[in-house]
Amino acid sequence: MSSTKVIREPNNIFAENIKPDRIRHVVNVTIETAKEFHNCNHLYVRYVVDAPADWVLAEPKNLHGVTHQSRAGNDSSNHFGHRFTLDVSKSWQHSSSSETPDLIPTPLLLLEVYDVNMWNRQKSVGYGFTHVPLTPGSYSIAIPTWRPYIRETSLQLREYFLGLAPQIENIKYAGIPNDNHNNESPSVLGRFPFGTETSGSVQVRFDTMIQRGRNVLEQEQIRASINLHRPSATSTAVEQVIQTYHRAKQRLKAAHDALLG
Repeated sequence: MSSTKVIREPNNIFAENIKPDRIRHVVNVTIETAKEFHNCNHLYVRYVVDAPADWVLAEPKNLHGVTHQSRAGNDSSNHFGHRFTLDVSKSWQHSSSSETPDLIPTPLLLLEVYDVNMWNRQKSVGYGFTHVPLTPGSYSIAIPTWRPYIRETSLQLREYFLGLAPQIENIKYAGIPNDNHNNESPSVLGRFPFGTETSGSVQVRFDTMIQRGRNVLEQEQIRASINLHRPSATSTAVEQVIQTYHRAKQRLKAAHDALLG
């Protein structure tokens, strides 16, 4: 019985059995710190990964989770160091369609920050999101957060004494609402007149690796060969200027000869 070949040992995550027409992204996500959440000493972060329908997830259980509770240090920062792995793949046929790489919908990391007071009451103090970077490399991103703004004095008192802060019903509203994924009639991505105020920020580190299927590698090599032999935009523009100059020079010479003749 033949066993699956691996590239390296031990703990290898890139087995050579990926489908030929797929691109696989393995992203190690680390929620590092939370900063500038004023009057909040004990924080934890709830996270959700919102992936478009055409992405395949190897570990659906890693789509959501919570960090441990952290107490603010002398630098007013809450340290978590919470790590999880996101393993997603996408068909190369979708990626090579009329969509440009910058416009292809990518997974979102949605965050909700909670504060725990001395009576063990929990309230939401910040929402934020970022696109998961899928280009190979390491990224450290500071995700700014916001929270609903409370106008009424009675609600402010309820929040202060009872911890009854208003919350959004669906955390996906912190990123791109569901109706904005509908290409037929997308709604405008705006929260007016929903009042918000800025909160703190969450530092997240992404370490991204990719694995390409055999067909994807072959097509990328063909594209690279074509681009290598194709003249660049700069050289093409220079050639067009030279040709225009020669045509103008010929017209000027013809006009000069006509006057002399």
